[in-house]
Amino acid sequence: MRASLLLNGFMGAGKSTVGRLVAARVGVPFVDLDEAIEAAAGMTVAAIFAAEEEAGFRRREAEALATAISGPPKVVALGGGALLDRARRREALARAVVVTLGAKVETLTARTRGAGRPLLDTAPHASRDARVRELLEARGEAYAEAHARVETDGRSPEEVAEAVLAAWARPAVAVPLGARSYAVRFAAGEPEVAAGAVAALRGSGVFLVTDENVHRLWGAGFAAALAAAGCAPRVTVVLPPGEEHKRLATVERALSAMVEAGADRDAVVVGHGGGVITDMAGLAASLLLRGVRWAAVPTTLLAMVDASVGGKTGVDLGPAKNAVGSFHQPSAVVVDTAHVTTETDRAYRSGLAEVVKSAALGDADLFARMEAEAEAVGARESRLVSELARRSVAVKAAIVARDERESGERALLNLGHTVGHALEAEGGYTRLTHGEAVSLGMVAALRLGTALGVTPAETATRVEALLGRLGLPVDLEAQPLAAALPLIELDKKRRSGAIRFVLLRALGEAVVHPLPADRIRALLGAS
Repeated sequence: MRASLLLNGFMGAGKSTVGRLVAARVGVPFVDLDEAIEAAAGMTVAAIFAAEEEAGFRRREAEALATAISGPPKVVALGGGALLDRARRREALARAVVVTLGAKVETLTARTRGAGRPLLDTAPHASRDARVRELLEARGEAYAEAHARVETDGRSPEEVAEAVLAAWARPAVAVPLGARSYAVRFAAGEPEVAAGAVAALRGSGVFLVTDENVHRLWGAGFAAALAAAGCAPRVTVVLPPGEEHKRLATVERALSAMVEAGADRDAVVVGHGGGVITDMAGLAASLLLRGVRWAAVPTTLLAMVDASVGGKTGVDLGPAKNAVGSFHQPSAVVVDTAHVTTETDRAYRSGLAEVVKSAALGDADLFARMEAEAEAVGARESRLVSELARRSVAVKAAIVARDERESGERALLNLGHTVGHALEAEGGYTRLTHGEAVSLGMVAALRLGTALGVTPAETATRVEALLGRLGLPVDLEAQPLAAALPLIELDKKRRSGAIRFVLLRALGEAVVHPLPADRIRALLGAS
């Protein structure tokens, strides 16, 4: 285990008991944060509350937590309010694996009947349930933002410890968005991982959306895993593959099948496919009965690192790429990199364009790694594919967590997409794949940035060279720019007559630079 494990959750959830079991199994130190605070203060938690009130206790708690997660990995049982502060919680998510232990209100009330609970002891006995509910509601976001959640009702401490240990051994990437938080889990040829994530949502029915290719290659195994997990699909909607089918009419077809199959507000829609499928499944979920939960099980590298994470759903409208859509976060995402083995070479390379984009935006070390091992990346070496997927998702998750609805920083994720979408639409969504278009769009952004004095020539050369080494198109002059660039007027990022163009200042640093469309055409020699 490379990082410490932090057990979060309400008092009485079993953090100390389970934490000791997990630490013993792994052979690492165990820290009960409240006990560490008491030892440092020389008085009990109740005495600290009496002398310094809650604010004083929280200051001591923050210091104890910083000490606990420094140094070698260990298991830390947190106090119920240790991660209430948003900045502290985000730091914990970045530096450790956070697992929330949950339980029903009645269970928590029963487990906390004794004295020594300052935040509960002031409540009359008859209203203890109400006080627990009040605190749980107030702490909802702090408990939702985690790498995993393990329910403890009806399970022995040993069973809970086993589930916690599994989450620690296979750390997810958290997308911390308060009540809309979810985790991106990773697997390699293990459909039961995705099935387990869907089953954990405890929906009234599973409504599977996939396409003909994915259904033929992976459908039987995934359906069997869902059935084994107790959540066999009530209906499976198999749609035609390809961007040209990413239309409202296709989404309507999926919605009709779900309604006819009896979907209700507790339904769970599952998108099992590439970016087109996850976009349409997410949009269908946002529209069905005014919004139901959904899970993404992406099957292409492109969808794994981009489309399945962040909650952007949508379809194309004529030549306008993703012009109709919504923000609707998934409740679970499972990236199983084994799916990459059945992608065509062209589709796999298309996904690499988004990986290069992510690395250029927020992970300069990953970019250098791809430069050093470009041939192995192209050969789909499993260790590298897993790392590319995880680190790309981490870049996107961090940006989405800071700007969920693209009011600012999230626009940076559109690097290469302005010109890319125009080229994609000009070709009727069939001449170029999305990744090929993004590659060419990044070349355009690099040239614009260099011309404007924003992008250093060395940075532009490195990015373009890596794209070329990975087999992606970089010859912008060979593209029908004169026909494509007028379509940038349809770009969703335009404001007050200008396009919010994303330019690189350096690897790992980008900026949004408003440019009039005619200025873009002139700088690219297509006016």
